[in-house]
Amino acid sequence: MKSSLLVLCFMLSSINAVFAADIPLKAVVLAEEPWGFYNEAGDVDGVTVSYFKRLSKFLNEPVEVFLVPRQRLLHGMKKGTYDLTITFRDYLPEEFATALDPTIQLDKMLVGLKGLDIKSREDIEGLRLAVVRGASTGSWVDQNEAIKKVETANFTEALWLLKKGRVDVVTGTKQVIHASLAKVGMTAEDIGTPYFLSCKHVLLMLSKASPNYVRKAKIKKAAEELRNSPEWDVLLRDATKIAPNLIHDYSNHN
Repeated sequence: MKSSLLVLCFMLSSINAVFAADIPLKAVVLAEEPWGFYNEAGDVDGVTVSYFKRLSKFLNEPVEVFLVPRQRLLHGMKKGTYDLTITFRDYLPEEFATALDPTIQLDKMLVGLKGLDIKSREDIEGLRLAVVRGASTGSWVDQNEAIKKVETANFTEALWLLKKGRVDVVTGTKQVIHASLAKVGMTAEDIGTPYFLSCKHVLLMLSKASPNYVRKAKIKKAAEELRNSPEWDVLLRDATKIAPNLIHDYSNHN
C-alpha cells in the first residue's frame, strides 16, 4: 500500500511538471529606473530586464517580462500572478516566495537636500522621511517612531516632495536616487552626502503560488549557471552603462 502511494505521488508530481512546462514563465520587474523602464523605442529596458533576457537563454525558453509598480509586483508574486522577480528578502518573506539565487548587492541610502548634514542616528530622528509604499530601508529606521514616515507611490514622487520641502529626507538605493533626479529637475549638486543605511543582496525569487513552482530546480540551476558564466560579466558591464553607480564587485558573493 505504501509503495502504491509513493508511485502515485511520483506520477502526480511528474504530471504537474509536464503541465507547468507548457505555462510560459512570467517575470515581474519594478517599473523604476534603472531596473525597468521603456526606452525611446518603446521597448522594455533596464538592469533587471537584461538579467531576465539572459536567464531566458540559460533556461532555453522565453521569459515574459512585465513592468509594474512595487505594490502590484509584491501582490502579484504573493498571488502567483507572476513567477519570478528580483527583490530584497525584506519585501517578500519565505511564506510567499523562495529565494533561488543572489544577484547583486545594493546600498540603501538616506539623503536630503544640500545643506542637511547627516552623520549619525541622532541627526535622522525627528526628520520627515518619504518612503515608497511597500518598500523598506532594511534598517533600524523602519521601526523608529521618532522619524515621521510619509508614504509615496514611487521614488519620483518622494524626490518631488523633497524638492518642495514637504519632507526632509528620502531613502532608496544609490542607483535609483541618481536615476530619478532629472525627472524632478534636480541634479546631484542639489542633494547632500548620502547617509549609508544598509547593504543587502537582491535575490532571484520564485513565487510559492506560481504554477511553475515545480520547476524550481531547473530555474535555480539556470540562474547559477548564468552567474558563473562570462555572460554575467557582460551583464554587469552593460548594467553600469544604465546605472554608472553600480560599483560593487558582484563576481564573488556565494
